[in-house]
Amino acid sequence: MYPRSAYVEQMIRIACATLLILTALPAFAAPVPPCAGPVDPAYGAVGEQPNVAVWYAEELKGWQAPACIGWQQSSADAIAASSARFRLAGTADDILKRFAEVSKYTSIPYWSPNNQEWRILIHNASALTGPDIKLKREDFTVAEFGAGQPVYLHMGGSSVNNIVYRMEVVERTPDKLTVSLENAVALRVLGIPVMKEGAGQFLFAFERESGDLWRSYVLVRVGSLLNVLARPPPMDQYANRAVALYRYFAGLPGRDPMPPNLLRGPQNAER
Repeated sequence: MYPRSAYVEQMIRIACATLLILTALPAFAAPVPPCAGPVDPAYGAVGEQPNVAVWYAEELKGWQAPACIGWQQSSADAIAASSARFRLAGTADDILKRFAEVSKYTSIPYWSPNNQEWRILIHNASALTGPDIKLKREDFTVAEFGAGQPVYLHMGGSSVNNIVYRMEVVERTPDKLTVSLENAVALRVLGIPVMKEGAGQFLFAFERESGDLWRSYVLVRVGSLLNVLARPPPMDQYANRAVALYRYFAGLPGRDPMPPNLLRGPQNAER
């Protein structure tokens, strides 16, 4: 046992050492989309893998989603962001055409870190005339996308089937395209609502930098009860899905052998 004065001195030394360690650790920044300033994660060089950052709910405390993306946050949020540069000899409407052709979403591959294999991201998809899965129609045309005019579609994967989504073009010029996507109905598992309407949100931002050089930023928010019950949440899955969608809408080959550059997150904080 230390004498009382020695014990206090030892505790002070431990506290100071702990403070030095904590201040030396890299801080987890917050996601910053293009409309809110210099992006985080930053754009990588053309031809490189996307930079991907992930944040758990506890890392988002005190952070407010920028008003320019119109998101309502919850205490169960988990967020993944992907940013990259790529080449495209065309206009933003060439990218929008891939959003419009909903039936082709079933060709999107993604790398499953849990299963260590390539899988199909979306097993079934179709355009809808309204927020009801029974209202199926042919694929959309680019001309049907007006700013502020939502369209509806449904998508289903291997674990979650037939979710109706609301898609909207936020901004569209020949050199810039921003598209938002969110679930239009609540997601239930065994009758239990695990994700409220509008709690699964995507923001896709594409912008020409110069010539045929473009920037892409994809932001995914999942405000799900599963993020609270499951520790850790499947953020690798969210991040890989974000990269798969970026590659598809950018017109790049889907099955890239290199994994995305995962910048931060509790699952890799000590790497």
